Amino acid sequence: MADWDGVAERGVYQGAYQGERDRLSDAAHRGDWAAVLAAVSKSAALVNARRVGGRSGWAPLHQAAWHDAPAEVVEQLLAAGAWRTLRSADGERPVDVAARLGRDALLPLLEPVPVHPVPAKALRAMEHFLHALVRVRTEHYAVRTALVLPQACVLTELPDAALWFGVPGMYGGFGIHLEEAGRAPRLRVTSHCRMVGYSGRTHHITPDGCVLVESGW
Repeated sequence: MADWDGVAERGVYQGAYQGERDRLSDAAHRGDWAAVLAAVSKSAALVNARRVGGRSGWAPLHQAAWHDAPAEVVEQLLAAGAWRTLRSADGERPVDVAARLGRDALLPLLEPVPVHPVPAKALRAMEHFLHALVRVRTEHYAVRTALVLPQACVLTELPDAALWFGVPGMYGGFGIHLEEAGRAPRLRVTSHCRMVGYSGRTHHITPDGCVLVESGW
């Protein structure tokens, strides 16, 4: 299961880990692909990392599109697990950045290839209900950390169609699974707090709403 890194507030990550993320973001911003790929090789989770507290929400693949990086760099980022569907704060995917700037040679590489196709309208609707659920559950546990909430579109390109969203201050988080795709999409969302017994909840989210199906585990 892939991790969704939703921390949007500086000061939550401390020491070496925060520095590692800053160095990656700096290297991607200036187009230092040797440094980016070395960092990703050392810590694969960084391949989709955005600058903590940054405004753009760009990951290394967005920066590669902006800089018109060599195709082999883009291929190495994709091989390391970079998400083609990841949207920036403005809603742009890497392919959208490339198209806007005329990076035509990169378009075939950056065009999303969904493993689990879901209509865009259905994804947007499910994401709306997912975000509402996350807000309700994190408010219940008095989470104060600013968060970047998960994007349902990412699930469509993951082989197991699953994300884990660990939430600082909740002592737990959310497991998000795309169980059905195509014309009848559904998300199964589990959530819990390790510090509270029987706090587990399971919800099913469709484009029409969110339903609690199990609690107390």
